[in-house]
Formats: sequence, structure tokens, C-alpha cells
Amino acid sequence: MNFRVLFLAIISTLVLASCANLSTRTETDIYTIADVDTLKTHDALNAPGVRDNGVVYPSSTRDEFQRDVVLHDSIIEREYPDFIRLGLFEGVGLFGGDGDYALGSGIFGVHPDLGNLRSGFRGDGDGLVPGGLYRIGIAEYRLRWFKDAKNWTLGTSLYEAIIPDARGENMLISYLPIYFRKRYFLDENIPYISVTPAVGIGFYPSIYVNTSISLDVGSIGGLNIRAYVGYAFGVNLRYTSQIQNNDFYDQSNNVSIPYAGLGISVLDFLNLPRETEVEWKYHEHSSWEVGLASITLLGSNADISIFSGTSPNSILDQQNNNQSDLLVSGMILKLANAKVALPYLGHKLYAGTSLVNLIALGQNAFGMGVIPIRVGYWQTVISDDLVAEPFIEYNYLPTQMLHIGAELKLRVSEKFNINLALGYVNGSNSGFMGDFFDKDWGDSGNFSGVYVGLGFNLLDRMFYSDELRYNK
Repeated sequence: MNFRVLFLAIISTLVLASCANLSTRTETDIYTIADVDTLKTHDALNAPGVRDNGVVYPSSTRDEFQRDVVLHDSIIEREYPDFIRLGLFEGVGLFGGDGDYALGSGIFGVHPDLGNLRSGFRGDGDGLVPGGLYRIGIAEYRLRWFKDAKNWTLGTSLYEAIIPDARGENMLISYLPIYFRKRYFLDENIPYISVTPAVGIGFYPSIYVNTSISLDVGSIGGLNIRAYVGYAFGVNLRYTSQIQNNDFYDQSNNVSIPYAGLGISVLDFLNLPRETEVEWKYHEHSSWEVGLASITLLGSNADISIFSGTSPNSILDQQNNNQSDLLVSGMILKLANAKVALPYLGHKLYAGTSLVNLIALGQNAFGMGVIPIRVGYWQTVISDDLVAEPFIEYNYLPTQMLHIGAELKLRVSEKFNINLALGYVNGSNSGFMGDFFDKDWGDSGNFSGVYVGLGFNLLDRMFYSDELRYNK
């Protein structure tokens, strides 16, 4: 595997996550506070001795008042969300392309055969889902059209690709396309349900118009499900990368794509217009944890570490069955994680997933899951800052893996935490993995093993129990 791919993926997600700070609106009140203190002194002025004073001849007294005024400035800042939608990644598996050139992207468009991700692949005709639609770095803001009519938005994404099949000349790709959307909400309770017509314009490198209507369910823990019907049309000119890097096509191409599909998005958050007037600290949450990236360094019973620098295909190593001298033999890498509280066992039972879940016990013992299924139990140990989390996880594609384990997680700050992990993994790689990792980590078929690990979770927020909407 080329580690530059992992490095660029992590850097890209960190950059996109930092953009979230740009979507917070801060309102500041500056005013003066006056602290007033009054001292009253009461003195009796009678001369010494016995004196017959009363109503006719009252005692002599004197009252003195001293008033002090201290003025000081007060500054109060309130932070509000300043976006309607802000998301990291959306993938849609598309029907409508030519089945003879099927890309085979799988359901939601995120389960391709990794062996096909190579230059010159033109489809094999066996894919159930011919194409996919992908967006990275999604943002939508309120558009106050038609006398401030509700639920109009103006949006874009850093990158969009509409891919009907594996032929490059038919792929419509744009950086920063412009989209107009109007949401009609069927249910304004979490998770929201809406019907969303949209019109988008892509400018570069492809030039196109994309019209669609979708049924959206979400966001809960940053997870959304969408069903699309749409039509995109445009042109790929000769200078586009789809044409210049194409060994089968060398001229401009008009593209017409009717499509339907089912999609999923992760770390993708949606606000109703009224929620943009609610301070961040009062927003409702549905998840125990939402995070951008997690990496856990493992010590396992694998023969050779993935960090050893030893060739995984070395005949000498295979003959001698050398053990690795490195303490760290592997790692677990997760991107775009979410753990949604379920209405069972006091909402401590959760269902979770991640966009990418890479588990490597060592060389020749690794696998990868995309949108795995995870069920666990969230048990507070000390004041919600130390949490014990037993779990079971199933990864079905591209590697079939059963992962059972437990984590002891410590909150360090609002966006960073560490954990100790213990687990067991049993996996089997199929042809979907191809040779994507083979050059660096060897040929992983069936494997199993136990591990202990130390993990670091970046831009990862653990929520307190009283922050969950169920407990308010």
C-alpha cells in the first residue's frame, strides 16, 4: 500500500474539519456594569450624663451617607451555527450507466472492488451498481429568496464527481460547483425527513448542469441516508483530465446521465433555519461520540510488523518465519466515526460506524471495512471523562472481519481523547481487496489474532450524558 494515500487522506480531512470554525457565528454584547455601594452612619450626639429625653425633648442624632460607584465593562460572546449543512463526505451508488462498463461501486457507491482501481479499467460488466456520485467538503448556507422563504440554500463542495460507469470520458467532475436547493420537510423532528429538489452547475474541469430530487433522512450523529433521482448533462473538453488521461478517447465528449441511486454521508450535519438562532451549547445531540480520525497502535501476535521495513514477499523470511523485534506490530485507522445512542439500557447501548476502518495486526494479517456495523455499550467510569466501551463490530466489504474488543477511553479535551484497547480479530479477504496493500503488507488471506493497543482520537468529541437530547 502507498502510505502517501493515507497521509493525504488524513491531511485532507483535517483541513476540511478546520473549516467548521468558519461556520460559527459569534455575537458579542459589550456594556458597562455599575456597582453601587452605599454606607449609612448613624450617630447619637447627646452629651454625657443622665438626661430626661423623650418625645418632647428627643435625643440628638446625625445620619451620614457615603456612596461609592465603580464602573467596569462586560463582554459576553454567544456562538451560533452559521450553516444549514456542513459535511465531510457523501457517496451515492448510481443506477443508469451502461452495465457493460460497470464500475461496480456497490451500494452507497462506497464498496468498489479495489482491484479495479487502476489505470485503464473500463468496467467488467459484473457490477450490480454501474456508477457513483461523490462529494467531498460539502457546505450549504441560507439563501433568503422570495421574501425570506424558508429552506432555500446556496451551497457548494470542494469536489464533486458524477460517474455513470468506468469510462473516463463520461465522468462529470467539478471543483466548487454551485448548487441551489429547496427542502420540504416531512418531519422536523430528529432525524429530519425532507424532499429536496436541487439544481447544480459545474464549471471545471467538466462543464455541466445537474438536476435532482432526493429523499433525505438525517442528520443523526452526522449520518444521513438519501435516495436520488436525477439527470446530469454537460461536456468534457479535450483539456479535461478525463480525456487527457484516457487511452481510449481523445476528443471532447457530450455527456448525458439519467440516474437513480441510494447514498450515505458521514460527518454531515444539518440545521433547520430556527436552529441557527440557538446557541451551540444548547443544541441537541444524539450520539455518544463523533470523530474525524482515530489511530490505534497495536501490539499483536503477528509474526512481522507492518513497520519493520522487511519485504512481505521475502522468501528468506517465509522460510525462517522471523519474528518482528518491534513492539508495535500494526495499527487500526478509522476515519469519520459516529456512535449513535439507542433507546435501550438507558441509552447506553449504541450503534456505530465509520467511513473507513483499516485493521492491520501485522504483515499478511490485515483487512479493511467500509461503513462497518458496530454495536457497543457506553459505560461511564469516572464523571463521564473516563469511559469503558465493550463492543462487537462486523466489517462486510471489502474484507469480512469480525472484531470483538473493549476500550477504556479518557477525555483529554473537547476535541481530543486517548484510549487503551484490547481485542480479537478474525478476517477473510476476498477478491475485492485486489493488490491494493500487497506491495507493502503482503498477501492477506484468512487471518486472526489478538492485540493490545494505545489509541489517539483527533477532532473527536465525547458527549456527556446530560448533553444527549434524551436526558434533557
